[in-house]
Amino acid sequence: MNARKPAIALLLLALAPGLAGAETSKESKSKKPRLAILDFPSGPNTYACAGWSNSAARMSDVLRDLFTTEIMDKAHGRIRLVERARLNEVRGELQLQQSAEVDPATAQKAGKLLGARYVLTGKITRFACKVNEASTGWGLGALVGKATGNSLAGSVAGSVEVKRVNFSGRLDARLVEVETGEILVAFKDENETGDTSAKVAGGGTSVQYDDELANKVFEPLVEKMSARVIKKTVQASEEDED
Repeated sequence: MNARKPAIALLLLALAPGLAGAETSKESKSKKPRLAILDFPSGPNTYACAGWSNSAARMSDVLRDLFTTEIMDKAHGRIRLVERARLNEVRGELQLQQSAEVDPATAQKAGKLLGARYVLTGKITRFACKVNEASTGWGLGALVGKATGNSLAGSVAGSVEVKRVNFSGRLDARLVEVETGEILVAFKDENETGDTSAKVAGGGTSVQYDDELANKVFEPLVEKMSARVIKKTVQASEEDED
């Protein structure tokens, strides 16, 4: 039994640097600020695109996904993000999706429930589309009718055309410190796509909802805002550590 003790001691000495390194790595990770990205609901009278108000929840999901991807990519490990599944657990309790705006008090409560140090939230304040009536586009109905020899099928398909549409949108966002409820930074920006192809119902102006179209408006805004969120989050965290 005694002969085994030196061998065990040597083994523990060999493992010690690795165990210490793992502990240090874990401690270092725990010090990184944790950020929760909440919903981005729509303000009143936000949508000038007919029918898009029915997709307000989906638009909020698109924005949260865009911010998550951008911050994960550009933060380079300096920030930890709260998992989507954890956010879904508290959404029902806070009724975030039913509010026209997530106020600082609600953001603070959500952050505490999520174990986050900072919370990013905001709202869509405008999303508009303008159909370019001068565009010739093309009639889907004519193509379907010709291909099938069925005028009824052509009439049904003809209720949707592809036209040139101009999209514009504005986004407001705020970074809230959970412990104090203080808004660390608030920013707003807007973007316009220029003419792009979109499906228009009935030859009129009702543009069909499409995630890709929403992305074209909001991706540039999210990119700029995310850079500021990362900078302010890391800065505030370092100041708190001092």
